[in-house]
Amino acid sequence: MNEELAELAASGATALVSAMGTDLWQEAKGLMIRVLARARGSRHNELTVALDRASTATRGAVDARTVDYWTEALSRLLDRDPDLAQDVMALASLRIPERPGNVVQLISATDSAEAFAVQYGSQHFASGPKSRERGERL
Repeated sequence: MNEELAELAASGATALVSAMGTDLWQEAKGLMIRVLARARGSRHNELTVALDRASTATRGAVDARTVDYWTEALSRLLDRDPDLAQDVMALASLRIPERPGNVVQLISATDSAEAFAVQYGSQHFASGPKSRERGERL
């Protein structure tokens, strides 16, 4: 694989993983699905499952292992089919919103109060009888 395609694979993977915790996730996921749809190979199903799993597993964190996984996957796809470069370039071109460098967040809860907070992105939680029972046992 030439150096340009290797760098493109790394940039595409970084953009994909960085988007996981932002409002750009659906757009990034759609671009990656387009790459996978055009790709030929036996890893199509594996990568599609990994993409779906990633959408819920790593929200808000850029994990180096996840970037490495997607860099390797994109490298292999580009190595087999360099014509995918334009689609990977669209993924790599996503502009992830910059986060401020210093942020302070103070949260206080006393007695039986609950506090929910999110710094960036969305917060998802479930509340109901089972979650309350579990909390009482702790």
